[in-house]
Amino acid sequence: MARASGEENGATLIEMAVAFPLIILMIVGLIEIGMAFKDFLTISAASREGARVAALAGTDSQSDCAVLISIADLVTPGDLDRIDRVEIYKAAEGTGTQGLTNTAVLNPPHDPMNCQQPHTVTDGWTISPVNYPAGSRQTEVGSSNLDIVGVRVIMTRSWITGFPPFRGSFTINETTITRVEPEVFAP
Repeated sequence: MARASGEENGATLIEMAVAFPLIILMIVGLIEIGMAFKDFLTISAASREGARVAALAGTDSQSDCAVLISIADLVTPGDLDRIDRVEIYKAAEGTGTQGLTNTAVLNPPHDPMNCQQPHTVTDGWTISPVNYPAGSRQTEVGSSNLDIVGVRVIMTRSWITGFPPFRGSFTINETTITRVEPEVFAP
């Protein structure tokens, strides 16, 4: 009896030695994929919010800053630090391809809620070049179509554990385009 019980304990130990690495790999994989998916959803929501604000801001001289502040307000500080850049651009009618672009980069030591156009040294964001100024956006209904504005948010995502096969980093690149809202007509 005692001998049979000892053999069973040895078999259990071997089974655990085989199964334990697989269980750890599955847990690490779930965590890594879950965190990457969270980042994808965050950047997607930031892009949508930025495009929504850009469409409503129209020709306001501070519209690009309103987009950047809305993105900074939506994401966590840790996510904000990992955003490489935000591109606000004029999208082509029909295809949505990127045209004239304003690129914004976060200045880490400054407050991301502080943004001015033109850029000042204490700004949280540097916007350059300004190829698609807010004043040039078509917001009047008439002979030409309303502008289509796009917002692209780009983030570099590094794997947390570095556990194989989760090594290195990849880029999350989300774009949202929408038509600029027309200006309100006076009655």
